[in-house]
This record gives sequence, C-alpha cells and structure tokens, in this order.
Amino acid sequence: MNKPKIIVFFLAYNAEKTLENFYKSFPKNFADEIILVDDASKDNTYELAKKLGIISYKNPVNLGYGGNMKKALSIALKRGAEILIDIHPDGEYNPSAIPAALKKVQEGYQLILGNRFTSLLQPIKNGMFIWKLIPLRLLNSIDSLVLGVRLNDFHQGFRVYTKDMLKKVNFEENSNDYLFSFELIAQSIYKKVRTAQVPVETSYQGKKRGASLKNSILYSIGTFKVLALYFLSHLGFQVNIFKDPEKNLQKRIEKLVNP
Repeated sequence: MNKPKIIVFFLAYNAEKTLENFYKSFPKNFADEIILVDDASKDNTYELAKKLGIISYKNPVNLGYGGNMKKALSIALKRGAEILIDIHPDGEYNPSAIPAALKKVQEGYQLILGNRFTSLLQPIKNGMFIWKLIPLRLLNSIDSLVLGVRLNDFHQGFRVYTKDMLKKVNFEENSNDYLFSFELIAQSIYKKVRTAQVPVETSYQGKKRGASLKNSILYSIGTFKVLALYFLSHLGFQVNIFKDPEKNLQKRIEKLVNP
C-alpha cells in the first residue's frame, strides 16, 4: 500500500517573530510537505517563510482564523494530502505530539485533538493564566456532556485531520472566526467520525498567552450556540453546518482555493 501523503500546515498572522525558530526546530521527517498560509499579515511573515524555503501562500485580504483555515485545508487537499497536521507557528504547541497522533490515524481514527489537561495543573505549569483554567475545564465538561463524547480539551490548537474525515463534514459553512475549529469538531462527532486525543505540551509566554478575557467570553458564548445547533439538528431541524456536504470534494475545495 502507498504511504498516505502527510502535509503540515502553519496558519500564520503576524508570525514573523516566532516563525524562524519554530520552523528550524520543527521535526520535518514527519511531513511530506510543510505549507504556510499567511492571512494578510502586516509584518514580513510571508517574505520570511519564502526565505526559509516554506511553500507559502498569502491571502490578499484578511479572511479571519476560520476563513484562513478553510483556505489552508483546501490548499493541502488540493496538493494531495491524506493526513493534515494543523499546528500554530507561534511555538505554543510542541510538535512532540505528532508521533502519537499519527499512530492514532494508523489505528483508524480520523480526527485527533491535542489534550493539554493530562493533569489538573499541567496548563498552569506551562504558563496558562489561572483565570482561564477553571472556565476551560467547565466548558470542556459541558461540551463532553452535550456532544456525548469523553474528551478533555475541545479548545486547543493542535489537531490532525484526515481526508476521509473532511469529506464527511460541511466545513465550508463554518464560521470565519475562531469558532471554526469547534464547529468542525461538533460536525465530526455528528457524523460519527472516530475521534481521539493525545497529550500535547504547551508553552505560554508573554502578557497575552492566548485570547483576551473579552474574546474568551465571546468565544465561549459562541460555543453554546454551536451546541444548541447540534441539539436542534439531532431533533430534525435543518442546520447548515450539519448538512451533508457536496459529494465531489474536488469541486468543494476549488471553490475555496479559487473563489
């Protein structure tokens, strides 16, 4: 059997300060290709990526996190990816989680999520603000209850997707903001995609350390909307993000790569 093509993609926005160190330390033996999709950064992220030899794309206008995810997934699929590794080039997530995630793919799982909560206080040791820990744990518990799966961490930035999984979900209809990834997880669970989690090490540094309090609150409210739509869809209501996607994946990704 042919080895499935693995593409790692970096979603980038103003990542010039962290990109070079992250790329140079990244274990490239896991990837057949590494691509970067720059969301109209205001700094020299794209130029630096090209200089480093990364296959790079730049959006002419800022699409937002979700919009850039749609573009990155579509580009990777168009380049022949069967396994897609999503990791941020800001250095917050350690690539050491990749081997365990790929093993899960070999075992038949189609969506693999990182898990920061391998112990109660591990995120705090890694630099997470304590005011984020309790709400995150509560949010994850609610998500597990409503979605009916036992997962510890729905809201982190290390994920591995398979082409087979992306065929099943209508990701084009997802939000163009940070809710995109949670919607994608909810869609996968709705479509009974086999989902697993692997421990992921993080390193939070600086004053921001992720989303601000205001954005965290807005995001959390948005996740409750997704859970409500998930519930309504199970009751038989037509909800766009949970509808069956068009069967021709090639047509779907062409619309996103060349709108």
